[in-house]
Amino acid sequence: MRLTALVPATSANLGPGFDCFGLALELMNEVTLDTSAELTVSWEGEGSAELPTDGTDLVSRAIAETARRHDAERPSGALHGLNRIPLERGLGSSAAAAVAGVALADAALGLDLDLTDVLEIAAELEGHPDNAAAAVFGGFTMVVERTVVARFDPDPTLRPVLLLPDRLRVSTEEARRVLPAVVSREDAVANAGHAALTAIALLHEPGLLRTAMRDRLHESVRLGLVPRALEVFEVVRGAGLPVCVSGSGPTLLAFEDDDHEVPDPGEGWQVLRVPIRPTGLEVLRA
Repeated sequence: MRLTALVPATSANLGPGFDCFGLALELMNEVTLDTSAELTVSWEGEGSAELPTDGTDLVSRAIAETARRHDAERPSGALHGLNRIPLERGLGSSAAAAVAGVALADAALGLDLDLTDVLEIAAELEGHPDNAAAAVFGGFTMVVERTVVARFDPDPTLRPVLLLPDRLRVSTEEARRVLPAVVSREDAVANAGHAALTAIALLHEPGLLRTAMRDRLHESVRLGLVPRALEVFEVVRGAGLPVCVSGSGPTLLAFEDDDHEVPDPGEGWQVLRVPIRPTGLEVLRA
């Protein structure tokens, strides 16, 4: 049996929706498990030279954990990943790996897990239910208490743009470490209001995004880790576009419209115009 899990990149937080909001994007990783082949692990594409091939990678661990939870023998075979999601750029590469592993184990073992089960296992393994929810369900998602998810179809006129640095990276652990342990009531109230308005803007009123997508809890300290990203962020916002840090960064997510186009971020940056993916995880059988 040959199984292929297709999992999208995701942008979490979306400004004020810290640890809650996620958006699925049409940038897909493909992970294939061939149960008739010899046990191997191989990679191509993003991170292929640095990901482990000894079975300690996150996809393999997710496969093993899913089997263990259901008292089943871990499915073996040749595991091969085609990675299009860059590592440590704030685009949910780890969540995609965990989701792929859970989904492959589910399909190989015939567990018949529902999507909430897939999310629960992947989020517990990887630690980011906001990314995992968008990867599993697609579209625009909100998650609370790790597995309570609401999924929505975003406004079809939204035009996301990723500003992706070629060499800059930020690990999630580092980005978490710099966050303040306590925030003021004023900042908490501001974020609650802006998060609510961001959700409305994404669903029905894209013209509100530039006003709505403002954060007072995490973006300033995370941008401080990568001064060049802060410079690009300010240039994009100054050009009249809504922009946020994608996940823990350093990638930025902006939204263009007919009157505003992302300015050239300069050398060392890629500009990717990637549509929103309305569906999430998909498993193909051959």
